[in-house]
Amino acid sequence: MGSRAREIATLRALGFSRRSILAAFLLESIILATLGAVLGCLFALPLNGLTTSTINWDTFSELAFAFRVTSGTLAAGMIFGVVMGALGGLLPAIRAARTPITMGLRQI
Repeated sequence: MGSRAREIATLRALGFSRRSILAAFLLESIILATLGAVLGCLFALPLNGLTTSTINWDTFSELAFAFRVTSGTLAAGMIFGVVMGALGGLLPAIRAARTPITMGLRQI
């Protein structure tokens, strides 16, 4: 928000409402989070079926497990990413919408 204070103040001076600035910041945050979630899901796909194990050195037992990427886990990852983007963008968006025009124009 701090680096974009002048941009926000300019939008307010041009007549954009606080609500439209709030919506723009939230939408931007959600779009970026969705792109991140899509990339995360794509990077997880090659791990499908990978089997690995670890050893407990106290008991000398081995624990083996396999990664399974299902449509349910991909959907849960996408939903989690979008929700985190909305929640993570909400407070900065509210702060941006409440910034007075004169204060925002003075910032470098």
